[in-house]
Amino acid sequence: MNEMKQTQINLGDYNKPQEQTKAVGIGKILDKIINIKDFKTNRGKPSPYTPKEFIGADGMTDYNVIDTVETFDVQNQKVSSFFVTPAIVKQIQRVPNYKSELNAGKVFGPCKIGQKISAKTSAKYWCLLFPGEEGY
Repeated sequence: MNEMKQTQINLGDYNKPQEQTKAVGIGKILDKIINIKDFKTNRGKPSPYTPKEFIGADGMTDYNVIDTVETFDVQNQKVSSFFVTPAIVKQIQRVPNYKSELNAGKVFGPCKIGQKISAKTSAKYWCLLFPGEEGY
């Protein structure tokens, strides 16, 4: 009698958030000129600083990460992946066809990591500065 062996795949394993790439906050390269070669959103565990409204029902949050053409020395590591803020995400998303352009191998830049002051709240926020713009 042939015995059939069945293996069950737990699909829940495939829905778990993927490990984050080694990335650091964009503030670590303040005033550096960069060229962005990739932009992605990963789902992961929130940090103690994650605002509660950004934590989903699953207990996870979205992390936006850019990869740069350049590699920087940060905390004795070579880093080319950086966490970015919602303001920088909006700047990237304003570029027409940014996904297809990046997928085609084009880069977004050159730009410089900087800070501006919000006209609404007077708080500083991280942003991308472009040639000819104040602070570049």
